[in-house]
Amino acid sequence: MKAVCPQYETSERLVESIHRNFGGFYPGCRGVHANGRYYAATFVGSPAAPRISRALHLQGDATPATVRFSNSPSGNPMGPARSVSMATKFFLPDGTVTDLVALPLAVFITRTPEETLAFLEVAGPDPGTGIRDEVRIQAFVAARPWIGHALQLLQAAPAALSFARTRFNALHAFRFVNADGNACHARYSWEPEAGEAGQTLEALHQHPPSHLYEELEARLRDGPVGYRLALQIAGPEDPTHDPTAAWPADRQRVIIGRLELTRPTSPEEIGDPVMLHDPTRLTDGIEMSDDPILAARRGIYELSAAHRTGGWKGRSAALARAGGMGCPFTALAST
Repeated sequence: MKAVCPQYETSERLVESIHRNFGGFYPGCRGVHANGRYYAATFVGSPAAPRISRALHLQGDATPATVRFSNSPSGNPMGPARSVSMATKFFLPDGTVTDLVALPLAVFITRTPEETLAFLEVAGPDPGTGIRDEVRIQAFVAARPWIGHALQLLQAAPAALSFARTRFNALHAFRFVNADGNACHARYSWEPEAGEAGQTLEALHQHPPSHLYEELEARLRDGPVGYRLALQIAGPEDPTHDPTAAWPADRQRVIIGRLELTRPTSPEEIGDPVMLHDPTRLTDGIEMSDDPILAARRGIYELSAAHRTGGWKGRSAALARAGGMGCPFTALAST
């Protein structure tokens, strides 16, 4: 499939490189985080949130939401559990949606889409032997110490003990604007109300691949699972364009809302078989930063969705109109 316009060319090369070098392409499945399940939720903005943003879901009313958890970064839907992800979709009262995509990482690995593509090509296995060239990888990383730092953090991070006890970070900076036009840059984090905890990857692999979903669903049978949505506010000198650079820990932190998961759901119940989660699909009051990785994700996600749905003409009506849809849970909307 060829990119539909020139600005998507890098995105197309990235999607193809992911399929080629990391897990292969499985028809009908996501290129990464292929193994996932969906959960119904409700989000309520905090009293502090309107001072930061005029976004509809941050004004204090209950907003229906869905969460897709994945238990592996691989494109293999049957692969073992490894690193997890959390993609949240908010169904706004004006009939539109906005998405928030988060990972249990402190920083991203690369600074630009071009650097990401170069890293994927270097780190991928040789087409003839299926073996990665460790010397070549080490030389690439040594010339880019920010990648080495991110990889060290990734390797040192524990595996998930539970989705309900994992902190998820959106990694990119966004620009938040309130009703008076005042703006600030900040980064999101989902903080689990049950507290943070992890385990070794070896311990996780003692369980079947579906264990993290089953553990979460057992919790949900006993009651809702909650997360606080926190913002770390950027200081004047904090870079907003570089997702590999962490901001100092003493920056102001504000809780802007609470998410409550209630039960499993499905794309069929939601009414959107594609369920694209695009971190650039924003709403008034939340804007893109100057992060080039964030900007590239729109093309990457749309092209990946086109791959798994049979091309642009095979997309659902919901995807074709960029996510405009009604609330899928009338019961939630009335609570």
